[in-house]
Amino acid sequence: MGDKKRAATSKKILPEVSDAKKAEATKCTRPAATPKKPASKAKQKAPESRCADGTAAEVRRVIIGGYSIAAWYPSPYPDEYKQGGDLYICQRCLKYMRYRHTLEDHRCADPFPRGRPIYEDASTVLHEVDGKEHVLYCQNMCLLSKLFLDQKTIYYDIGNFLFYVLLVKSTESIESQYAFAGYFSKEKTSIDRNNLACILVLPPFRGQSYGQLMIEISYELTKIEQTTGGPEQPLSSQGFHSYRSYWRRAIVQTLLGESATAAAHVLSNEYSLRGHSHDWERSQRIFSLSRLALLTGIRIEDVLFTLDDLGLLEFWRGRHIVCIADETLHRVIAEHRINLNLRADPTGMVLGREDCHPASDSSMELDSNDSDRSSDSGDGG
Repeated sequence: MGDKKRAATSKKILPEVSDAKKAEATKCTRPAATPKKPASKAKQKAPESRCADGTAAEVRRVIIGGYSIAAWYPSPYPDEYKQGGDLYICQRCLKYMRYRHTLEDHRCADPFPRGRPIYEDASTVLHEVDGKEHVLYCQNMCLLSKLFLDQKTIYYDIGNFLFYVLLVKSTESIESQYAFAGYFSKEKTSIDRNNLACILVLPPFRGQSYGQLMIEISYELTKIEQTTGGPEQPLSSQGFHSYRSYWRRAIVQTLLGESATAAAHVLSNEYSLRGHSHDWERSQRIFSLSRLALLTGIRIEDVLFTLDDLGLLEFWRGRHIVCIADETLHRVIAEHRINLNLRADPTGMVLGREDCHPASDSSMELDSNDSDRSSDSGDGG
């Protein structure tokens, strides 16, 4: 909250000095003959990076798509773009500008939306953009996201990333039929099987489940690739809460048999104790962890964590299994208040398996040995 309050405070900016004074200041880069003008002082007083109150000049507010949004964190924009505190951004190409009239005069000829569509519903579309093909656009997107993400560190070396841009269909905007609302990114090749590296929803679009939508789409892409994945670790506390909510919903839905591909074999006499076959045993379903991971696309250590978190994990014949009755699942749903409704439209995926990027070589087929892995989550961003 402190960051938000500070971002909303207007700052008086020092006037720019003349070129002659700037040239004179640059002469002080070598050690001076007298201790009166050390080189360090010349750098510390550089007016282009300081505000009148002595604080560093930073972008305080960003204007994009008709929204005026207070920045939460510093972003490494060039110093000359931080002087006024306000930054004007074209939501089509994400080019940043210092002045309002520059944005008003800006005529963007770049294709929009760019990239290829992967998902569309009544109100949103997601397009896949290759960081290697659209370098400047993706770099601008990363600089913008840093204004709202504390832990983001990659802005320029983005060739190994795919960006999934979230656009909200607009009926009010004169500028465009789409409004830039956020994005998520992932590495093209991840040895840790990460299917999401960074996720952003701009503040005006928060509270509408767009973050949950992008998490669901990231796993739909993983299932299309017929592999498993998960978010880059460590997770922030907010990120962990969002992912735990999705893992619970996806796993419980699969166990309930909501998906036609989720059918598991019913416990039969060969699995029953001799002479102790009961009706409740026959009503149970048995899943191996590897099968459950492949059905949901969720990395097996996250499956293991979720089952243990919900109290659904069993140990049978030397291996972890999920052996539960439907009544148990309904009790768990009620106790943990699990919302089974998906945010994404099941018919909204427009990307087929033949169109998807192949999984990395590190995405190995799961076996029973994977069930011993444990969940790993952290507090980073």
